[in-house]
Amino acid sequence: MRGQARLVVALGAMALGCLPAVVQASEPTARFTVESTLDAPDALVGDGVCAAAADNAPCTLRAAVQEADFAASRTTLVVVPAGRYRLTIPPAAGEDVTGSAAAVDGAAGDLDITSRVTLRGAGAGRTLVDGGGLDRVLAVGNGGDAQVSDLTLTGGDPSRRGTTQGISLGGAILNGGKVTLDRVALVGNRADGGGGMFSVPGTAPVIRDSLIADNTAYSGGGLRLDAGGTIINTTITGNRLLDLVPTSQALPARPVPTLFSVAVSEGTGWGGGIDNRGSGDVVILNSTITGNHAIRGGGGLAAGQGYAPVSEKAAIGTMTLQNTIVAGNTSAQGERGCHVKDQVIRSLGHNLASDGSCFLTATGDRPGTDPRLGKLAANGGPTWTQALTAGSPAIDGAMGCPDHDQRGVVRPHGRPCDIGAYERR
Repeated sequence: MRGQARLVVALGAMALGCLPAVVQASEPTARFTVESTLDAPDALVGDGVCAAAADNAPCTLRAAVQEADFAASRTTLVVVPAGRYRLTIPPAAGEDVTGSAAAVDGAAGDLDITSRVTLRGAGAGRTLVDGGGLDRVLAVGNGGDAQVSDLTLTGGDPSRRGTTQGISLGGAILNGGKVTLDRVALVGNRADGGGGMFSVPGTAPVIRDSLIADNTAYSGGGLRLDAGGTIINTTITGNRLLDLVPTSQALPARPVPTLFSVAVSEGTGWGGGIDNRGSGDVVILNSTITGNHAIRGGGGLAAGQGYAPVSEKAAIGTMTLQNTIVAGNTSAQGERGCHVKDQVIRSLGHNLASDGSCFLTATGDRPGTDPRLGKLAANGGPTWTQALTAGSPAIDGAMGCPDHDQRGVVRPHGRPCDIGAYERR
């Protein structure tokens, strides 16, 4: 497995060009451009001016988000130039690790988004926002609408947040509202639930042309989705679950409060790449889910480990796969590729899996097949991808693809398009 430190450093060193920003449904009516990589709060929140309280009053990322949050009646664009923006202000002692509304403090800890905010970087390899191991990176509250593009979120770890014991949620992002990611990398984050992102019940994030890699958790190593979501042209790789009773020093356990010990032990171990819970539907199109690791099952995907017992015949949600690769995932026990309970995996065809656990029986599906992927690498475009090597059975194996791949390369190259997030030229 690749080391997350190597990947993060390499991402920061690359000067990758970014694609034109996706036009959002609501155009920003206000704009702040970040002027400093320092972490400092706004001098006077609500005055319409982004200026830190010290250091010659530059506009910092934290100050810009604070001002954007105050303008709840409009959409604010925050432009984040190339650089590494490390969060250095720890949350207040005793704050709740779960990210509850009572714990919101925009001047410390994670960046809190409570209104309509567009965060736009200069490219995932050029703009990095680093949680510094002090807290998660972004917390999107109820009513918050975060449109995030062209940057990397890394170094988030809310398990260290304050002193109050609890179950930490969302290493890079805790989504309690609306989140859309375009050309974003969530790399090298950690939490108890949702190493890359935890999305609470009632929310359904949209993830496009992005990379979810080398995140760790006890449930949902890459993503923990509690009400579904949409994933398009995205690579989810190298995410792993930690064991509550580790067998090696490489997987350290986090002490779990007695109050939560039963719930945690029952709810952990599934979904190295994605763990979907609740009644929401997940749609996965032209994505690559590979090299993730679980403990109890579903190294690639887990669907339907609900909050309460239901009939074995009752499907409380659907995970839909089309033109997607689920391969090379592992689990200490149980299914390596897909683990399903109380939900249904629905194939729309032309998926490829390295085992038979994903219920792929539709037209063009290829279970038990090696996709012959290259290593995660800089293959052009804003985020790293896994290339299809010569002779891959995924080449020309898809139908109904998006008009471009994860890198922005036009599909199809030849007829028809390729399975997964990468279109081979």
